[in-house]
Amino acid sequence: MPDSIPDIVTDLDTPDRTSPDFDADAEFAASLTVEQRQALSSQLDEIYHQVPATCCAGSGECCVLTDDEMREGYATMFPLYLAEYVRIAEYVRHEEPAERARDLLGHTQERPGQCPFLGADRGCTIYPVRPLICRTYAVLDKETIDAAAKLHADEMPEEWVRGFVRREGAMHCPRVTVMQPDKLVQHIHNLISYTYERTMARLSRDVFEQLPEARRKAVRKQIRRRGWPTRWTWGGFNALVQARASWIEQHLKTYWKRAQLNDLD
Repeated sequence: MPDSIPDIVTDLDTPDRTSPDFDADAEFAASLTVEQRQALSSQLDEIYHQVPATCCAGSGECCVLTDDEMREGYATMFPLYLAEYVRIAEYVRHEEPAERARDLLGHTQERPGQCPFLGADRGCTIYPVRPLICRTYAVLDKETIDAAAKLHADEMPEEWVRGFVRREGAMHCPRVTVMQPDKLVQHIHNLISYTYERTMARLSRDVFEQLPEARRKAVRKQIRRRGWPTRWTWGGFNALVQARASWIEQHLKTYWKRAQLNDLD
């Protein structure tokens, strides 16, 4: 990671959502049928149901990056999968006041210092549809991580186990209590075996194929890759999905080149 990651949002990088020639909400909503959105929600809920429920102090500290964390390359609500983005965007449109929804859907910072969904009361404003990364945060304490690594050392690839220890060890919080310990065994297996990630990536590829062809072609022309990232950030996906067509043509290439978290796949 670089010593510092610049804020990639400038006046040029902020989509103009007032232009009458592109109604992002209408185009996006029309790209998925009601049945497709319902099916996607059900599939996401099946995945989320496998994550043990937790209770925390509600301080919101995990939703705000310190100066050191910014320098070290951390990000809030990351990675966010495209399938999750679709559901959250739908929730924002229907559950948030119109002005707040416009602000959230027009947010294009790839890596803000604070999660855009952190409320004034330090609570999560999209809690019912929060993404996998938020649900799995701090579920495992250090002792559980170490024990799981030893247990699976002989039955899982060494690289998988090391990755599990590295990822989960960075998400420890002493203020989190696990409320469903009976789910821990399956949850740990899903984490080590990348079951969550593979399922989310598949759902996200399916969603990509359902987005408007004109939008996919316009984006592909600028970023020079056939598909979109299956996982990115809220601001990054907003730039791909919500920005009007002229902004995509004029500014997406620069936005993409300056991004730091857009090429994980």
